Amino acid sequence: MDIQEIHIKLDKQCPSDYKINEIIQFAYPYRRVRVNATVNKSPEKSIQQVYSVLLRTIKAGYNKEEQIIEFLGLNKEDFVLRELYFLRERGFVDFASGIWLVTEQGEEFVKDNSILKILEEEEFEFLIDGISNEALNKDFNTYQVKQDIKRLPSEITYPNRNPELLKDRSVQLSDIYKNKNEGAAYLIDYDKSNIRFDSENKEFCLYYFIEYVPIKERENELEPYMEIRNIDKDISKQKRVTGILKNRHQELIDLLSDSERTSFSKIQEENLEVFKSVVEEHKLIELQTLSVWETQEKFAEALKTVKSKILIESPWIKRATLKYIEAFEQALKRNVNVIVLYGIEEKDEHHRKAEKEMERLASLYENFHLIHLPTHFDKIGNFRMTGTHKKLIIKDNDYYINGSFNFLSFNKEQGQKIANEESTLIPQNVEMKWENTLKEYEINLNLK
Repeated sequence: MDIQEIHIKLDKQCPSDYKINEIIQFAYPYRRVRVNATVNKSPEKSIQQVYSVLLRTIKAGYNKEEQIIEFLGLNKEDFVLRELYFLRERGFVDFASGIWLVTEQGEEFVKDNSILKILEEEEFEFLIDGISNEALNKDFNTYQVKQDIKRLPSEITYPNRNPELLKDRSVQLSDIYKNKNEGAAYLIDYDKSNIRFDSENKEFCLYYFIEYVPIKERENELEPYMEIRNIDKDISKQKRVTGILKNRHQELIDLLSDSERTSFSKIQEENLEVFKSVVEEHKLIELQTLSVWETQEKFAEALKTVKSKILIESPWIKRATLKYIEAFEQALKRNVNVIVLYGIEEKDEHHRKAEKEMERLASLYENFHLIHLPTHFDKIGNFRMTGTHKKLIIKDNDYYINGSFNFLSFNKEQGQKIANEESTLIPQNVEMKWENTLKEYEINLNLK
């Protein structure tokens, strides 16, 4: 189905006050992981029935091996003795002085065969969402995509087969395994130190990004909105991914759209010539892709040159933060509003000296807003979010940078071995980025 056919199909479902503005196919990142797992399974129904017959036979008084074999019409070479010892290991029978006895637990098994579980070793495969970091059952296909397909960069930066991928995932993975097996088997443990396979951000699922904008008559009353749809015959809505990306509308436009989109995009067609002259006057620059070292340099430069306000969002405050303390303080003395968003409940580990230095600045300067997000979310009653894994800076209304670079915890120097990372510098719609970021986290600050 081509884009025109999709447009026709979705246009019929479009709300009357809106029109479809963009339809973009893009690749969404997943990480496929495979581990060795210890699982607790129910045996086959037929085996359960065999065990039940053995226990009932013993209860009926045929409690010696030869009596059991004769009563069941079996040969001595058959599997009876092996299965009796299996039941003994699980506490369903005892054996003393040549007599087999059914235990209390064995009595319960006769009443309910499902209580018997068998430990097994097997390979367990699942997906990790590259944006939300959520573990998922692998019940849909992922692919390696062509270079020409637009893709969202994964926000998971751990290198291949890194044990950190599995940290604090026990509950998630147990639920996935249980649901996958419809409650008939349970995950007991998995080998966290030996990941058998890890696709390391090379797998994607293809979706459609759909943007809806108000019709001309309602532009002043309604806001644009977006949704993500599956690539299937019905172009069905992908609710989970839509929920993850719903607050990143403008960021997706910046990353995915080839259209000429700027903060002046709502100017009417009759003002097109004025619009063109404004664009020329402002000499809007294009998006820039920054390497690790370019990102590091740009961050340091932003702290030195910021005039009014800067926001830094990074999961962890580590030792690397110490080298920026002086730049932070100089900016604060210039009356710059500095907002630092940090913390993630699942791994809320910070360098205490660096964190103390940041707390010192917060105590000295009213214009320093140090916000520990897990604590902030608890205060405002937002129990859906546990912190941040985003890496973002917004400098004045000049630009914002996002990607995989941890601004407050990257502590390498050029020449050292590093994991490859990159960031994107975006100079358009910066005011909207400010508004959306503060609104998303329910942060009320009177910024200049």
